[in-house]
Amino acid sequence: MNALTAAAWTVRIAGLAAVVLGIVTWIGGGKGLVPLHMLVGVILVAGLWVLAALGLRAGTGPVLPAVAFAWGLLVVLFGLNQATILPGDTHLVVEVAHLLVGIVAIGIGEAFGIRTGRARATA
Repeated sequence: MNALTAAAWTVRIAGLAAVVLGIVTWIGGGKGLVPLHMLVGVILVAGLWVLAALGLRAGTGPVLPAVAFAWGLLVVLFGLNQATILPGDTHLVVEVAHLLVGIVAIGIGEAFGIRTGRARATA
């Protein structure tokens, strides 16, 4: 297994685990799982950043790596601060936004895996 494949699978598995843990926490089944959810989210972002670095190295161009690095930072900052954003009845909006931000991060990782694989194949 090469680094690209390992990073892509890291994003996939960590992304799925983060979504499942987040939903379990969201429906009230595991408030004690929040630290694990946060750790898995950090692993997801690390995998995304590795994909971005590999993409830069493979010649995918600077735009997608820049988006991936910025989006990863957004995921971490939003995740760490979401509890303080719109507390009360409107906090559901923040929770849904957090879910969507995470899903987009997984999608960026998938796009990177595809684009980097193509760039390597044509190089």
